[in-house]
Amino acid sequence: RLSISENGNPIQNSKAKSKMPNNKSFDVPPVLIEVTRGGIVESRHRAYVAVVDSHNNLLLSYGDPDYMTFLRSSAKPLQALAVITSGAADRFGLDERELAIASGSHGGESVHQETVRSILAKAGLDTIYLQCGTHPPLDALTRLELERNGLQPQPIHHNCSGKHSGMLATAVHTGTDTSHYCDPQHPVQQRISQVIGMLADYPPEKIVIGIDGCSAPVHGMPMRNAALAFARLVDPVGLPADIQDATRRICRGMAAYPEMVAATTGRICTELIRATDPKFKLVAKAGAEGYYAAGWVDPATGRGIGITVKMEDGGERGRNHIPLAILQRMGVLPDPLPEYLKPFGETVLKNWAGLQIGELRVLL
Repeated sequence: RLSISENGNPIQNSKAKSKMPNNKSFDVPPVLIEVTRGGIVESRHRAYVAVVDSHNNLLLSYGDPDYMTFLRSSAKPLQALAVITSGAADRFGLDERELAIASGSHGGESVHQETVRSILAKAGLDTIYLQCGTHPPLDALTRLELERNGLQPQPIHHNCSGKHSGMLATAVHTGTDTSHYCDPQHPVQQRISQVIGMLADYPPEKIVIGIDGCSAPVHGMPMRNAALAFARLVDPVGLPADIQDATRRICRGMAAYPEMVAATTGRICTELIRATDPKFKLVAKAGAEGYYAAGWVDPATGRGIGITVKMEDGGERGRNHIPLAILQRMGVLPDPLPEYLKPFGETVLKNWAGLQIGELRVLL
């Protein structure tokens, strides 16, 4: 396995080889998570990791750093940049709270609903324009309240409705169609791909476009390029002035209102932003299918550093442990973890009766 280079130079990536039934070799990432029970390793989870600085130096990797995969919801802070670069944020007076929810996966709490409605109202729209679909609120209390009142979830409760409201505001400002704003060929989506490609130093035409769970386009690219995008999100060195302004505003919003990125309490993105020393200017965003991304500033060099993590099996077990462990190794987080982060990095496994039955090992 790899270790972080002391001089910050790129380091060689380690790859494991396996054989498929047709005898063609393929690269597999290393096992980074082991789960034990009674002294036996019961489960193993492989993961890809890439850590890149804002000057495009690969600082650390596990598995192939050029592994292609979708960012899923981790892309939201990058997607939200377009609402600023288009001029929509200034025209409609979107504040930091609203920019934060456009960058987040909210829980559907009342404060989240109010903020999404505010964005839409400023753009002259309402919730009927949202095309994200519906799912029960991620917040358990909000979900229970709906059930008690015999109400069905609405698009406003969808964790992606903040992102969609930003896209709609951009469509209104640019005078483009609001009924097909999720179409990958829509000018809003094309603008988003251009901005993401710029931060990732990856040609927009090479970005693989899929459709996310909320019907909006989702962006696929190598792990190292996505990590570079997050490094530049916090340190937009060499980028055009309008992009630099947009990145700073998104980061300020996420830092000032971490409850808009995920939840008022109890979700890793919110608690990680809250728990990290402000000098690191850290932003973090989880994604589906075992993806995680974060960016922070190294106070010693002033450079941004970005990390992307992808669990090969697409699960969440270990997804939070890996970035937390790397952030500890790189001096961003203390050891032991701050109190509010401990549940996300817990290594002692207990059963329903509270008995310790095993552990989760992070193999970095």
